[in-house]
Amino acid sequence: MRKHFQILEELKKNEEFVRSAYFEVYLIFRYLFPFLCIAYIPFALLDWRDFLQDYTNLPLMIYNSIFLPGCLLFTILLNFPILGNDFKTRKWVAVAATTFLTFSGTAMNLIIFKFGTDLSLFAFTQLGIAVLLRYPDMTKTLIYMLNYAVFLFCLFYLDRASSFLIQNFSFMLIMTVLMDRISFLTKVNSFHKEQSIRELNRKLVMESVKKSEILRIAIHDLKSPVTGILSLVGLYTREPSPALSLDHLGKSYVEPPEVLDHIDRTSRKILESIEDILFLASSSLESETIEGKSQNLNPELLLRSVASNLDFLFSSKHIRIEDELSGFPFAFYANPQILYRVFDNILSNAAKFSPPGSRILLSSKLRETLEENVLLIYIEDSGPGFQPQDEKDMFREFSILSAKPTGPESSSGIGLALAKKLLDRMGIRIRLSNSDRTEGARVLLEFPQSKAK
Repeated sequence: MRKHFQILEELKKNEEFVRSAYFEVYLIFRYLFPFLCIAYIPFALLDWRDFLQDYTNLPLMIYNSIFLPGCLLFTILLNFPILGNDFKTRKWVAVAATTFLTFSGTAMNLIIFKFGTDLSLFAFTQLGIAVLLRYPDMTKTLIYMLNYAVFLFCLFYLDRASSFLIQNFSFMLIMTVLMDRISFLTKVNSFHKEQSIRELNRKLVMESVKKSEILRIAIHDLKSPVTGILSLVGLYTREPSPALSLDHLGKSYVEPPEVLDHIDRTSRKILESIEDILFLASSSLESETIEGKSQNLNPELLLRSVASNLDFLFSSKHIRIEDELSGFPFAFYANPQILYRVFDNILSNAAKFSPPGSRILLSSKLRETLEENVLLIYIEDSGPGFQPQDEKDMFREFSILSAKPTGPESSSGIGLALAKKLLDRMGIRIRLSNSDRTEGARVLLEFPQSKAK
């Protein structure tokens, strides 16, 4: 309790807290007054009917002629802010609405006093205001205290101040003050929690930005030694053979040993992985990057080219490529380098999870509709496929699925996440499932012809 009152003292001077509290009251009245205006009309009509039969209820008619137009006026002011929409205007409209509503309840109770000594309407109005409207200052307290003062004066003036009424009146006053403080403390508590959550979110965002920056720096630092390895391998493979004569010095070079060839390929794969992580950790996925060098291309021809360039990878595991691509004269507008990267990623994954001596099936189909033609490209491997538990993590960054590489390859969990982001930007839909033909994983890519230019 002490902590809450300390927070209360701090928030009284918090401009954001004051604005949010008044705006909350303003919103409540925006919905409350139209309802009161509509709901009171039938009762006002009944009062007019009774007044035409018995002219003794003039005070009630005066009350109706003030209350209904007042509700209509505040409905207009709150929902159609003709006076302005700034904080000061909203604040004073909310204060005026509170004053009008509380004194309307007090006046109604005084008017019906002659029919009995019931304080329920007055109590309902004051308690309702105390609980419902969570003002950030003493404005509401001042308003309902004025109502209690007016009502107490009228009790004595109308000679209704019996012991029973005074006891009820005093109890209502205590309850109103108590409910007022409780509602205020709940507002303080909720606002404090919201502030804490916002501050925590801000810290999490800052931590995420900081980690991304560290990741980018680390990856950039890794690129230099890998590039150096590639340069050294390149220098060795370009070095002239000392066994050759000077006449042939500029024409013949030493054949690179198999181990150097392996180093070269491995280094290039590491460099590609670094580039993949950079794509995920930076703003390289902006539309300008995707559209920058885009052109009309045939996805099937590009896929065949990628498969041909990965022949060394497939042959190392004795995996055969079965090409059933249909060769449709299909044009798609995309960045060839980025689409090449996606195809390379998917085919490398297919080889990684397929056992030695298996097959990878490439096929295509043209789906013709009234709106447009869509080229469907299927890439199906012979690996273990996807398990039900993989579904939620298929495109999540750095998530490792159930399938394990069948060779010495490693899995970083970024390939599918990167492919999905790139394909989404190019307007290509990717679907993952299990293949009925190869009993492994199946990747379906949908290329809408509307992307051709």
